Amino acid sequence: MEKSKLLKILKEKELMVSPEGLMELLQLDSPNEIIDELSRRNVLVATKEQIVDIIESNRVSQNVTQVEVIAQTSYDPIAKSIKPRLELSIRNDITGNSRCTGSVEDFVRYFNSRFDKHRRNLRGMASNVGLSSIRDVKNLLKNKESRVIAMVYDKRVTKNGHLLFEIEDDETTANLLIPKDSKLFYDASQILNDEVVAFDVYHAESSLLIGKNFLRPGRLLQERTKRLADEEVYIGFLSDLHIGSKYFLQGQFQKFLEFINGKGTAEQQEIAGKIKYISIAGDLVDGIGVYPSQEKQLVTKSIHTQYEIFCEFLKNIPEHIECIIAPGNHDAVRVAEPQPALPQEFWESVKDYKNLHFVGNPSAHKVHGLELLMYHGTSLDGIISHTQMYKDGYDHPEKVAVGLLQRRHLSPLYGEDPLVPESNDYMVIEETPDMFHFGHVHKNGYIENYNGTMIVNSGTWQDRTDYQVRLGHMPTPCIFPYYNLKTGKLNHLNFRDG
Repeated sequence: MEKSKLLKILKEKELMVSPEGLMELLQLDSPNEIIDELSRRNVLVATKEQIVDIIESNRVSQNVTQVEVIAQTSYDPIAKSIKPRLELSIRNDITGNSRCTGSVEDFVRYFNSRFDKHRRNLRGMASNVGLSSIRDVKNLLKNKESRVIAMVYDKRVTKNGHLLFEIEDDETTANLLIPKDSKLFYDASQILNDEVVAFDVYHAESSLLIGKNFLRPGRLLQERTKRLADEEVYIGFLSDLHIGSKYFLQGQFQKFLEFINGKGTAEQQEIAGKIKYISIAGDLVDGIGVYPSQEKQLVTKSIHTQYEIFCEFLKNIPEHIECIIAPGNHDAVRVAEPQPALPQEFWESVKDYKNLHFVGNPSAHKVHGLELLMYHGTSLDGIISHTQMYKDGYDHPEKVAVGLLQRRHLSPLYGEDPLVPESNDYMVIEETPDMFHFGHVHKNGYIENYNGTMIVNSGTWQDRTDYQVRLGHMPTPCIFPYYNLKTGKLNHLNFRDG
């Protein structure tokens, strides 16, 4: 384009461009689309880097192969005739409810909320000894056994090898000792800071409380039986697509979209035809600036373009399938949990698609009468690194999920991963879910029935990254789990090679 004509357009748009940026625009036959995007972003002085970023993003977006669904007269999905029964965000969803300002009072209310919710669960558990406050045990119940409900402030191993806890309730604190020769020692060593636990203790003449037993809030899980739906419909699980990353396995994901539209073998058509719901548990895109030098790993360096591509994929999900979509730590919401739903500016192009539902992380929903708890899973990193019991957690994330259910908390270790101190602790698992879906660690893991709860980690659609190679992590990409809500059977399809 001629320089005089380009300068006229820039003047009309009230847009200034650096000399290097101007040279980039002059090389384009039609820079209007780039100029419009700069204006949309409210850029005052456009740099060469910003202009190149938009050019590259547009090039990638134009090269995204759209899935052309070929109608098949023989394919008539059963799920299409079944009425959806979906209640969104029945609990845990912070979207529209965040009131935190970061004050000291917020932190006090947050920990009080956590403590009170767990105390209600623990009070209902049977005990051969009486329930007392820490103050009463210290002052009135010497040489007697009692139960106290307390939050763990700190733990350490003494020079003699014993396990020493500093515990607290809403009145006072105490030191609690688990002797090194106690049968409780190993299990007690897996207790995390900030857990709320019921300790059965003995108060001797010393100032120490001696631990005799302990219970977590999830103990009541053992009394549950598995609940099932009254219609045979399936729910499928996705997470960690990481669209925009050079490792995103686009071809395999397109195969999945073809499958969900009935293109496949007779067996695959039968499976696809019963899928009524899809849960997507975060990291929809790879994001921008999530970690140092991330731009080297990206093929799409515009966050808006990443979501535009994601939305194009969403448009290929059949309208009779209800899709519940939560964010993760790579998405364009606050990093700290709980996270609100993805803002509409990033899914404007699908706002009229009534089967697409954007929710917070975590969040709980009623799906055909069963409760689904969705959580991206960021807390797994801290728990795996701090707990010997879960040292193989990256290979078996379902084991860590069991630990979260036992603790009835999705991020029990405060301070390891960013948490917002809301006055209500949205990370507490207040009601035991029928299905617990999470992601984050890029490794499929399943437990079909853990005391009435189906646990699934849906893996990833991103290939193994350089970072994972350095850590020795082996992801399991392109495995699609699906769950029969009537029979309680969990299966999967592998799109990596097929």
